[in-house]
Amino acid sequence: MFDPVTLWMQSSLVWIRLFKQQQDFYLQFLGNVAEKMPHEDSAALAREAEALKEVLKPAGKRATRTPVARSGTRRTELASA
Repeated sequence: MFDPVTLWMQSSLVWIRLFKQQQDFYLQFLGNVAEKMPHEDSAALAREAEALKEVLKPAGKRATRTPVARSGTRRTELASA
């Protein structure tokens, strides 16, 4: 008998396994790249990380506009008759 839920679950598992394999490969790749990067010691790595923080900091917060009522505008209320 055809069971759509079972079919959906089986196909979902295929995609989940594929996604997990891709993630594992990517993390393994990043680990290998990090392992091969030349650093004399952990202090040199910390100095480099701090230098990158300075480069990546935002320039500053942008000024946000606050709504200001103009002098020429007035609210009109409807008079009850």
